Order: sequence, then C-alpha cells, then structure tokens
Amino acid sequence: MALQLFDRIYSKRPGFGASSQKIADFLINNLPDSNHRSIQELADEIDTSISTISRFAKRIGYDNYPELQLAIKQQLDNPDQVSADIDKHDSNMLVAEKVFRSNSSSLNKTFDLLSESSLNQAVELIAHCQQLIFFGLGASEVVALDGYHKFLRTQVESVFNSDYHMSLMQAAKMDEKDCAIVISHSGQNLDTLKMARILKENHVPIIVITSFSSSALAKLGTVTFYSASDDSKYRSQALSSLISQMSIIDCLYMSVMRDEARHNSPKLSRINSVIEQTRE
Repeated sequence: MALQLFDRIYSKRPGFGASSQKIADFLINNLPDSNHRSIQELADEIDTSISTISRFAKRIGYDNYPELQLAIKQQLDNPDQVSADIDKHDSNMLVAEKVFRSNSSSLNKTFDLLSESSLNQAVELIAHCQQLIFFGLGASEVVALDGYHKFLRTQVESVFNSDYHMSLMQAAKMDEKDCAIVISHSGQNLDTLKMARILKENHVPIIVITSFSSSALAKLGTVTFYSASDDSKYRSQALSSLISQMSIIDCLYMSVMRDEARHNSPKLSRINSVIEQTRE
C-alpha cells in the first residue's frame, strides 16, 4: 500500500519553503477544489507558477503533475477515516476505537516506508558493533529506554543514559566500532542534533528513527527509518509516532534475536536463565 498524498506532504513539510508550504496548505484545505484541474488552473488558483507546482510534485515523490492529480483523486476516494478527531460527545468505546484504528493506520504507513536494504544494513551494524547506544530526549526517551530494555536480552552490549550531559559524554567516547540509535520525531531538536553531530564527527554508524525525511537528523543517519503518525485534537504527531518508532526497534531486535538463536551461546543462555528466575 503506497503512502497517500497527505502522508507524503506531512513527512516532507518541515523542509518546505514558502512556495511549497503555500501549495501544501491549499491542497490540505481545498482538496476537492483541486481535483480535475489542469496545472495552469491550479497555479492560477494558488497564485503561483506552473514550474513551482511541478517542483512541488517531484519534491513529495511524484514524477510529474499527472501523478499528483491521480494522488489527489485517490486521497478523495479513500479518505483516512481513522485519524478523525475525537469529539467531546464520543463514548468511551468510540474513543477507544478511534485510538486503536489510528495506531493501526500509523503502523501500516510506517511499514510502507521500510525497505529491506535498510533493515539488512541496520541489523548488520548492530550485530557487529562493540556497543549499541540509544539516544532520545523528551518523548523519544521512552522509545530509547524501551529499545535498551529489549536489547539487554541479546548478546549485544547495550547502553542508555537518561541524563543529557551523560549522553553527550557517551557520544564523545564512541568510535566507528560502535553503533548509535538516535530517535527524534521532528529530527530538529537542537540537543539531539548536537549529540548526532558528535557521533558523526567520531565516525560512529548512526541508525536514525524520525518522522521527517527532510529533517537535519535524517541527513546524518547511516541508515534512516521513518515513522508515520496521525495527529488529532488531543494527541500530537509526536505522541502518535511512539508506537511506530517502537515497532521499528522491535523489527531490529527480533532480527538480531533470530540470528543469535541459530547459535548456542552461553551468554544468551545465562540471560534467559536469569529472566526465568524472575517468574513464579
């Protein structure tokens, strides 16, 4: 299932200039009026040029304007109903339905953005690194901690620090033999970017998880994964993207565990034995 028009716009939006932002706003707010228009008609309506609309279409992943027109029609024919705002009159059960459907939609869109080559490269980096260190601030700290907890069950030496200054020191000590997983919804957080740039200067392989392909952080990744999300009146895209980000880390964790299970490792046996002792 390919990403719909609005998903493409939202994923690229942080990097838009004034002209692209103007076109994006018009499409989002006036999509039915954009259907079946020639490129000249749409340019006149938005008060921009034909070439600007053509560049916008290519910027969000379409080869030409006819492809953008087809995407407009598909968006109108298949509206994303699961991201509907929660209304103050909704019952608790309807709220639950909207939340679950929105989460399901985010996961499906995130899966569409995965590529086998990126997954293979990331798993290879993790499997052969000296240390795997997780970095995330704010809401992304929850994802980083979750990833650290998962990889503690593997043979990979994993590290996570919740304190920002300790994370900076950790980043400064890393080198090309290590691997970093850096998580940020916007990819523009200044503190996260500072850590990522220190890692880059030290030639550390970086696995980036973010929601915006045009963000500064996305460009720093050795491998970059994109998490899709739906926002609503009561939930921001940053919060909505958490489950998608965790699922990306789940994919990496399960692949590493699959490979480790093929070999009888004393270390892995000890890990499993200790975990079993915590259960009645």
